[in-house]
Amino acid sequence: MKTSLVDLRSNLRAPSTDARIEFLQYEQPPLESGVYTVTVSQTVKVEGQERSVPARTLTFAVQGERFGPLAPEDIAAVFPPDGSVGEHSNVLPHISLRRSTLPWERLPGTEDENLSWLALLLFRDSDFAGDPDRSRKFKAQSVTLGQLSSSPGAGRFPTVQLEPGQSAEDMVTVIDVRRDLLQSLLPTSAELALLAHARQRKTAGGEPEGDAQSTVLCNRLPEPGADSIVHMVSLEGRYKDGAFDFQGAGDSDFIRLVSLTSWRFHSVDPAQGFTALLKRLNREPGSLRAPAAGTSAAQAWLAQGHVPVPHALREGDKTVSFYRGPLIPGSPPDAPTLPARSADELLRYDPTTGLLDVSYASAWELGRLLTLANTRVALELYNWKRKVAQEGNAQSQRAVRGLPAKRRRLAMRAMDAGMPEAAAAWFQDLSVLRGLPFNYVIPDEKLLPAESLRFFWLDPVWVECLQDGALSVGRVTETDFLGDQGLRSRVATRSGGRVVTGFVMRSSVVSGWPDLLVEAYNERVENADFLPTDQQTLTPVRIEKLSKDVLIGLFEGELKTLDVHQKPEAMHFGLDVQEGSDSANYSKNLRDLDSGAGSEELIIDAVPWREADKGLVDVVGLAEAMRGKLGQQSFTAAPFALQMIEGVQKVRFVSKG
Repeated sequence: MKTSLVDLRSNLRAPSTDARIEFLQYEQPPLESGVYTVTVSQTVKVEGQERSVPARTLTFAVQGERFGPLAPEDIAAVFPPDGSVGEHSNVLPHISLRRSTLPWERLPGTEDENLSWLALLLFRDSDFAGDPDRSRKFKAQSVTLGQLSSSPGAGRFPTVQLEPGQSAEDMVTVIDVRRDLLQSLLPTSAELALLAHARQRKTAGGEPEGDAQSTVLCNRLPEPGADSIVHMVSLEGRYKDGAFDFQGAGDSDFIRLVSLTSWRFHSVDPAQGFTALLKRLNREPGSLRAPAAGTSAAQAWLAQGHVPVPHALREGDKTVSFYRGPLIPGSPPDAPTLPARSADELLRYDPTTGLLDVSYASAWELGRLLTLANTRVALELYNWKRKVAQEGNAQSQRAVRGLPAKRRRLAMRAMDAGMPEAAAAWFQDLSVLRGLPFNYVIPDEKLLPAESLRFFWLDPVWVECLQDGALSVGRVTETDFLGDQGLRSRVATRSGGRVVTGFVMRSSVVSGWPDLLVEAYNERVENADFLPTDQQTLTPVRIEKLSKDVLIGLFEGELKTLDVHQKPEAMHFGLDVQEGSDSANYSKNLRDLDSGAGSEELIIDAVPWREADKGLVDVVGLAEAMRGKLGQQSFTAAPFALQMIEGVQKVRFVSKG
């Protein structure tokens, strides 16, 4: 199969075409975290006389997050992913939280309750140039709550008032950052209003679907070709008059912040990014076969996916034979006669080369050996076959005695009782090649070199030979052989007699993006803007990683178009790199809020910066530029997030025939 490659634009569609995502400026909790007092009094009026019941005062606490660390189940996703290596230089990192009210459960100051008390701070390697251990500008450690504000130094941390349920012995993670570094990184109050939002998935009818989540954005871009670390810090009570209160600290003084969670990632050169790596997979050959050989006779076999393998004959002689796994370049050949009494019956001889083809014989023997190695399946299969044989003999005897037709049908129904569950699951796994040694599926590395994508047809004959080998357990006598002839139809239906095609990918994309998604279609879709319909979508039979960097996908039907993309949850926030410019120049392509489409009139040519050399975006200036371009009266965190969001990257491979 030859392929052409279609470079798709970012895709913002949710997994279901009927689903929608609603962005919210904020989602306030019913009660903010803290201590509350409730006073209850009651007055009773009896025959015109009032009697008061003594008032009773109750105190309770709403215990929200405060010092962390956040539990892993509280974090829906982070982007870029923790430990990832990818093209992140134009990305504003973010964290999605499963509790939609979390960023607004406490206050950064007293001015506005709709500001987030959480912020993301990104630290680049270049922030610590000339400071190998970073200790002169940055320190991370764990302390107790009792030690949190007791360290000397101006502006380290304000006095902590513990709430019910908190102990001075509780541990907390803190980062100490020198003021001259921290001051430029901290968002202003106006930026806090734009850097956190909530979002809710909804059905086409407007009904909520699943739980709402909240998202906190960073205001800084990662450094290309370097490591970055992101800390989500608490700003509770640290803001005054619209800015962080440093409490008189000098430039060289350390400021202490509570870190609720953190993660690291590496931003590589764009040439090593998701789309760039996938584009390199578009090369010849596109099918699973070895490179062309010198002789025409051998080339005919290699073109069919065969490889030469050493072969020890039963008489002790050694030769070379051809072997082909179950993944073949085109439509399968004619089928041999099954069931077979032994693997030797499935050997095929080619008089033009004088060599044997051991493909089907190997499949048969492999199915037999794998089944014998699975003791439970082998025993269940043997006992089931014996039971069916006994029922068949009993049915024959009933027919001789003239048993009424109704009773014969009941007996036949009992005989047709299904295969045992473990055995049925085993044959189903064999039909999709699950559990097979990798070298039987891909017999030679030349078929699947590093950084390659190969398409194939699943050879149903190979699978039938594999399953017949499994069914041969207990096949000893001629009677056993004849009995298995009747059982083959039941096993064969488990492979469905269907056309199965697929792909196998060996690439660093598989290891670098573990949540990779693929979709296959039975039509050639060259148009990048066209989304295939459900009728064109192929049903996946098996999509599974065979190793760290090898992914296999099997689909029911003929695969003609393959889309490879990241999970919709990997949607992120970022800027656009201007075509023909270096990576330091960024623009932002806006979407029309009614149609969702973009246009040249909705492009912000130059993104405003707070400090361009440090990658710090002027968030308020960018939001104001968006408001002007879109003609909006106001611009809150919800439309800002909608404009900043970038869809997942997708690459489409289209078969040429």
